[in-house]
Amino acid sequence: MAMLLNNLYGHLVSLTVWLIAVCGSVDCLLPSINPHAFARNEVVPIEVNVLTSLRTHLPYDYYKALPTCRPKEPISKKSNNIGGSLMGDRIKTSPYENIRLLSNVSCSVVCEKGVDKDKQTRFLKKAIEKNYRINLLMDGLPLAEASGNNNFVMGVPLGFMRDGRSYVNNHIHFTISYTPDNVKQNGGEEKYRILTFVAEASSVAHKSEAPCAQPLDGHLASNTAPLPADTDRIIWSYGVSWIESKEKWSTRWDIYLSVHKEKTHWYSIMNSTLLVIFLTIVIAVLLVRIVRRDLGKLADVDIDETEYLDDIGWKLLCRDVFRPPPNGWLLACFTGAGVQLLGMSFTVVVFATMGFFSPQNRGSLFTALLVCFALLGVTGGYVSARLLKLWNRTKWMYVFLTGTIVPASSFAIFFVVNLLVWSQSSSAAVPFSSVALVVCIWFFVSLPLVYFGAVLGFKQGTISVPSNYNQIPRHIPAQPWYSSTLAVLSAGVPPFAVVFFETYFILGAIWLNRFYYIFGFLFLVGVLFVIITAETAIVFIYYSLCAEDHRWWWKSFFIGSSSGLYLFLYTLYYATEGSVKIEGMVPTVLYVGYMGLLSFLFSVAAGSVGFLACFLFVRWIYRYGKAD
Repeated sequence: MAMLLNNLYGHLVSLTVWLIAVCGSVDCLLPSINPHAFARNEVVPIEVNVLTSLRTHLPYDYYKALPTCRPKEPISKKSNNIGGSLMGDRIKTSPYENIRLLSNVSCSVVCEKGVDKDKQTRFLKKAIEKNYRINLLMDGLPLAEASGNNNFVMGVPLGFMRDGRSYVNNHIHFTISYTPDNVKQNGGEEKYRILTFVAEASSVAHKSEAPCAQPLDGHLASNTAPLPADTDRIIWSYGVSWIESKEKWSTRWDIYLSVHKEKTHWYSIMNSTLLVIFLTIVIAVLLVRIVRRDLGKLADVDIDETEYLDDIGWKLLCRDVFRPPPNGWLLACFTGAGVQLLGMSFTVVVFATMGFFSPQNRGSLFTALLVCFALLGVTGGYVSARLLKLWNRTKWMYVFLTGTIVPASSFAIFFVVNLLVWSQSSSAAVPFSSVALVVCIWFFVSLPLVYFGAVLGFKQGTISVPSNYNQIPRHIPAQPWYSSTLAVLSAGVPPFAVVFFETYFILGAIWLNRFYYIFGFLFLVGVLFVIITAETAIVFIYYSLCAEDHRWWWKSFFIGSSSGLYLFLYTLYYATEGSVKIEGMVPTVLYVGYMGLLSFLFSVAAGSVGFLACFLFVRWIYRYGKAD
């Protein structure tokens, strides 16, 4: 065992270095992004991402799906980190190759492209009907379109429907704001930084003999007929307007991140804080009653006999309360995995709050989640091993299950969904190389670290408990209503109420192509959620013990994890109340599958909080509370 410990420790550093390397780039872990300055008339490159729709959530490759122009040079892919690849980003060079800084263009033809009437026309009509949008990037900024009330949405529409007929938006007018660079380069040449990248798309039936000869009034084509989607040829064109701005470069992401109202977040946090205070007072009263009675001060106090009998019920279980739970190995696996998930979440949120993940580094947050989960396998293995040793379940197979129970369930759902997405020829199907990399991280980083943590846990002494247990379990009397299954499920309401408000915005970031960047609020909500989950579980378990029910191990876990049920029900409601319009079997399976997985992981993490809090509480009351 010592040799195994030394070998694992010796490889830990190399594994960590390798894991950071698979991030894709070092800057996905660094907080600062250096601004890029351009000279006058310098070509400002535009990149193209996938076509997306909020109705299908099945992105498609820009070049494979549309009869679009190709760049003069061979199409090159931007290297993605693993997070960006899993999230569906497929960033490539675009055909808009001649956009020069401060050079306004009314209309310029990109190319004229023939249309395959069989495949491409059918896809164009379907994509326009499903509200697909074209997504471009300039200097790391995603293309946005104004939607009124100073709000912006990502991308521009591929087309529109009018009188039951589809029309293609083949003309895009870019409006790009810039600001002078305060730092002049050698030679005194003034350079400029890109601040905003917005556009408006329109449909223009260009004449082949004289494209762009029609008068174009500002952003929109005037006195020109729109271009039907069933046309034989499409002339793609663009226009550019450069606008100087007095805003600072640091505000360039404001139009994407200003959708959150801070005051409403503070109201939610204040309500959650009041709930925490209330539950803390309840638990404090319980502890004070226990200590007062055990110090012998109740001899002079006149108390109701029924209250006294209710309060001493838990003391009658001193020889049964620490009886190992049925299938304790599974509880240890879930608890270890939950601690690993919880540690991953808080670590990433803390670094995000400190500004380590810029939205310009697409996929960096998801990459960090994978990296942290793998590295924190040490904590999962350690916690699981301590519990397994307590219950005399020291087989290494159980440690293996600790390291696979969450990744295996996640991979199973991901594999099924990925197959369905692949069957639709969607670009969201994750490449085999990315899948293989995730599997390698799981088997060669996460699992060894879980075993390393388990070695440390098994080397520790057995967790001490105040009393032994009888061979014959104590009879459990009829239980009151608050020990029923329905009551256990209702225990998840207060914790979910804490995270409900932030869940709304996080779901918007996942499914509505928005940005979530208020991690300071998320950190506070996470702390409050952990506290309320722990306190709710303690209150329920205390009264369950008072009712002489010693089966508290699994119940405490289920009480904590029950909030995941409400999270899943809310995600189903979110998909039907209008914010997300999901159409088709595959998009529905994709949504339900991924939201079910998210709710499962949430339940495991919350269940570990409830169990560990109750374990500490039960040990405390039986250690300091004398069994009369």
